[in-house]
Amino acid sequence: MELNLGGRPCSAIIFKADEPCREGHAPVMRQDVDERGLVEFALPTSREAGIKFETDASGLKLARRSEMLATAAARWPGRTVRTAYFDTQAGDLWRRRIVLRVNRARRRNVMGLKWPLRQPQGSASAGEFEIPVPGDEPDIALFDDATSAELHRITEGQKLERQFETQFMRRSRTLEFSHSLIEVALDEGFVATGDRRLPLAEVELACRTGDGSALFDFAMRLADSLPLRLRTMSRVERGFMLVAGIEPAPMRAAGFQWRADATLDDAVSTVITGTLAHFVANLPAFERSRDPEAIHQMRVALRRLRTALAQFDRLLPCPEFQIFRAEAKRIASALGPARNWDSFRQLVETGPLTDHRLDASFEALLGAVEIRRSEAYADARHFIEASETMRFVIGLQAFVMHRGWRSGLSAPQLPRLTENARLFAAETLDRLRKRALKRGKSLLLLPAQERHELRIALKNMRYTAEFFGDLFGGGQATRVYVRALARLQDALGAYNDTVTATSLLGSIEEAAGPKGAKASGFVLGWYGRDAALADGSLLQAWKTFRQAPAFWR
Repeated sequence: MELNLGGRPCSAIIFKADEPCREGHAPVMRQDVDERGLVEFALPTSREAGIKFETDASGLKLARRSEMLATAAARWPGRTVRTAYFDTQAGDLWRRRIVLRVNRARRRNVMGLKWPLRQPQGSASAGEFEIPVPGDEPDIALFDDATSAELHRITEGQKLERQFETQFMRRSRTLEFSHSLIEVALDEGFVATGDRRLPLAEVELACRTGDGSALFDFAMRLADSLPLRLRTMSRVERGFMLVAGIEPAPMRAAGFQWRADATLDDAVSTVITGTLAHFVANLPAFERSRDPEAIHQMRVALRRLRTALAQFDRLLPCPEFQIFRAEAKRIASALGPARNWDSFRQLVETGPLTDHRLDASFEALLGAVEIRRSEAYADARHFIEASETMRFVIGLQAFVMHRGWRSGLSAPQLPRLTENARLFAAETLDRLRKRALKRGKSLLLLPAQERHELRIALKNMRYTAEFFGDLFGGGQATRVYVRALARLQDALGAYNDTVTATSLLGSIEEAAGPKGAKASGFVLGWYGRDAALADGSLLQAWKTFRQAPAFWR
């Protein structure tokens, strides 16, 4: 499974969904590659599955001595692999997620071409083509005529220049585990461009024969015994980022593209896979930067996943849906404090501070905020790096790969999986709309808890509309409806923000001291004003939502 994360491919877990093109079968270049930052994730359809971990040099040494990886062989046989990656100076290939490389291994050069293949359910997989070349430079004329012409069209005949290279020692073994053959590869080396270099230390697992579920069991046992973490960026991505001198950026979610005949079974696989991909896509930015948007997007991804699991579990009761939903909530809750401090600081800096920049009390307040924010981020990072989070990601991928929801269904329930996904989507959206309308009666008189419940109902409906909008043609009608939901949701959220701000200010009252008390008063006043303004527009937002045409009908 390859993740194509809109401009930033991220291979945490890889299922090779496409066999290499056989000789005489030329790859077809696609021109509809999405460049808007949308999350794309391939469905797990192949027989050969793989998982990649990151570690460091000491982790690889421990792996070579690990009892789990021990065999009768006394040593790990190794070979050096050198790969150079090419593109135009303007990056025309990488902009379209096309990778052109020349690999040197075992005294032969092989030119490889890899490109994204869009799939009907909004997923993506990678096509790949390899041919021998006489030297260490690419020659696209050696590809078939159609591929060569398409590459010339994309590059406009510009020179292909070496962008970066990877070099590593690969040591590999094949082990038998639970009646399956699993290949273990230990890679140690670097990614380099010019005088800049990044270390590379990875453990790759691939199931060659047998049941793919054995691979996931083996991977989780190995991760429990070694200092491993899921690989969240591909070597190619790391290389091009090194060339550009940039850090990973947060990724927003997107809807899915569907076939007209997509089934409910397709819907379960696609939506769970896509929402998990959104979570994984933001791990690099979270790990390597302090951009507040990364942790926000991770929480959004987990909320979307929980919404999807709840909707599917309602129709297709399955214990795993509930287990994964609870785990997603646990992770989101652990990220909550860091997100709350981010939002609070942002509001102070863009709100009351703009009117009181010379007021010294804000310095004391923001100093106390930054201490708590740093502590919350340290806790969040520790939680994300814990083995339980890695188990969650691997376990959910295994569940999707084996379509685990099927096993708990009775014989009369199984035919529902073949129903058109439109039916499930329309029924779900109708039910969620009725719930929201019922909870929103006498809106301005609702107590805080009931407003919060209405806001949650609107969130669930918004996510579901985003999931399935394209099933009903997508377009303006869907966007108008989602926008109405978002505005109403924001208006309801203003009161909740005031409650949260009051709690946060109370927790730093002592740290901010008397100097920060004045700023705290300004902040509470600002939140109160926002809540009053939101209440003033709440009825209009509610009216707009009620009158918005139901695009799924």
